[in-house]
This record gives sequence, C-alpha cells and structure tokens, in this order.
Amino acid sequence: MPKETYSGPSVDFLKSLPPEAYRIIPFAQPPPNVEANFENPPTRVPVILGVSITYLIIATLSLGIRAHVKIAIAKNWKWDDTLVVLGFMFSIAYFSGVVMGCRGGAAGRHEWDVHLDQAIGHASLMQSYMCTTMSTPALGLIKMSLFIQYYHLFGVMCYVRISVYVIGALTAMFYLSVSITAFVLNGPWPGESLLDGMLSWHYLIFAKFSIPGGVIGMMVDWTLLILPIPAVWSLNISRQKKLGVMLIFMTGALGAVASVISLYYRVLLQNYPTDTTWKVGYTLLWIQVEMWSGVTASCMPSVKHFCSYYIPTASQVTTLGPSTSHFRRSTREEIPDANGIFRKWGYNSNADTESATHITQGSGGTRMKDLTADSIVLTHTAS
Repeated sequence: MPKETYSGPSVDFLKSLPPEAYRIIPFAQPPPNVEANFENPPTRVPVILGVSITYLIIATLSLGIRAHVKIAIAKNWKWDDTLVVLGFMFSIAYFSGVVMGCRGGAAGRHEWDVHLDQAIGHASLMQSYMCTTMSTPALGLIKMSLFIQYYHLFGVMCYVRISVYVIGALTAMFYLSVSITAFVLNGPWPGESLLDGMLSWHYLIFAKFSIPGGVIGMMVDWTLLILPIPAVWSLNISRQKKLGVMLIFMTGALGAVASVISLYYRVLLQNYPTDTTWKVGYTLLWIQVEMWSGVTASCMPSVKHFCSYYIPTASQVTTLGPSTSHFRRSTREEIPDANGIFRKWGYNSNADTESATHITQGSGGTRMKDLTADSIVLTHTAS
C-alpha cells in the first residue's frame, strides 16, 4: 500500500498568499464522500485539554507536596528536586503551546475542517515551535531527576550505581544534545519569519528525528520503570510489604505506556502525513501524559513521607510504618558509615530528627537501623 501524501497547498503557494486570503481558503481538500464542516466540526480538543489539565493538576499537587516535604519537613533539597522543578517548568511551557494550538489553531481537528488562518496562523505556529523545543528538555530533566533519586535511595546496591553512571550519563548526553539541536533547528533563523521557520528545510530535518527520538525516550522510560524492581524485591520483608513499596515506584508505569502510545502517533504522522492536524492532537496529548506522569512518579516517595508525617495511619498502606526493611547484600559489599550515608542522602543524623541512625552489633554483623530515605525505611545487613 503506497504511503499517503500531503494534500494541502504547496509551501510556495502558502507563502505567496495575502493574509486576508487565509480566512477563506481551506487548509486541505476533504477525502471522497466527506464534506468539510467549518461551523461545528468534529474535534479532539475537549479530550486533549481535559486529560492534560487533569494530569497537570495531579502533577502540580504532587510537586507541591514534594517541595513542602523537602523544605519544611526533611529540610533537604537536592539535585533531583531542582531538576524535576526545571522539568516541570519546561512542561508548563509545552502545555501552554498545546493550549494555544488547540484553542486558536488547528490541533485536534481535521485539516479539511479548518481554514489557513487556523492551520498556519500565529497560534498554530507557536504551538509547533514551543512543543518541538520544550518537550525534549522537559522529558530529559524529569528522567534525570529519577535517575538521581534512585541513586539516593538505592545507591548502596552496585547495579543501581552502575546503571545511573552509565545509562544516566548517556541519557543526559542524549537529551542535552537533542535539546540544543531543537533550539537551533526549530526556530526561525535570521531573516526568517515564524512561518518561514516552520516551513524551512531545517525544521523538516529535525522532524525526521521524531521517531528515533521517541524510540530512545521509550527505552529510557521502561528502564526507569524496571530499575528499582530488583532493589525492592531484594528487601528482606514480606511479599505484601514488597508490593506496597513497589506500588510507590510503579506510578511511573503510565508514563512508560504513554511513551509507547506517543511513539505510535509519531510513526503515524511521519509515515502517513495526511490529516496531520487531527493526528498531532493525540501526539501532543500522550507526550504530556508522559511528562506529568514522570513528575508525579518522582514525587511519590515524598507524598508517602507527607502522608506518614501528617496522617500516621497512612503509613500502614504500604506497611512500612515503624517496621524496618532489610537489603540482602553480598559479603563483598562494604557497609558504609552510617553518618556518611545520612550526609550523602541529605538526612541529619541527630536523634531528634525524623531520620535517626542507630548502630548495633549482633550475630549477623553490623546493622544500620531506621535509615529513612524519603519515608522508606531501609536497614542494611551484612550477611
């Protein structure tokens, strides 16, 4: 089956039209047996904005709770907190572009149901520019915050350290390079208007990287989802407690699923570039779901800490309240100094704080009890 081709006006024709003509010329011809509807066309806008705003509210509340826990309760602001806040800010910029494209542009509507003033007007052009330049730094910062958080929580385990050093470093280099490339190629160059930039060769070159970028992003998402599972499963606690702890980290599963769905729509857009305004709507939606899910997932340990601090009975949900958990560790791994661990994770070792260290000697070797990382109690035991 041959690929579909773009059915709208040519680029040269679009650039030659006077602005007043944009309000009367359709962006594309409808398919056979389909009539254009400019008065009350079918639209995906309510779904796109409804789902996006819902996830935005959840992510905002989660991030607010995280900030409160880190500033007011734990008094412990670290690099992963800074990165997720920066990622949230880029995500807000991306969301603003989506709103502009849905409200004043053509996103989420069939291309034969809109005129040129919607399809290539200021709102649509700003949506294209903001979404292509903001998505990569937003996703990169959010994912790097998760890598750093896993290092803080499970860094005593060798495979976590290696994964963060290797995969985290490669992820950082990838997203940094793509973000710089996006800012260079997707904006108007000197002497170009915003319309010229969106129709230019350099913008179209970057668009071809959409699928490879989506594949790499999806692989990173699934790596982040799977990475803490062996660490949690190696805890020497009951299966019920393991599932409770794992549930905290599995909130990122939706983000991993969203990356798969957004990749599907990227492939659909690039390989079958007809009715692009209709297809791009769900691409924008699922990229947002991936962003907001990442922010929410990174805040879940702090949300658990918040609930345990203000609602003591809430700690029973994951059955990690006053009880301790044990990492099964190889005898080849050295038990770090307790105060060093607290300083490394940013927790005070004073007895009157939430996170206190008690070193005891027993037949099983040296133990560090009540070592709390974002409300998850971990006790490391040498075998």
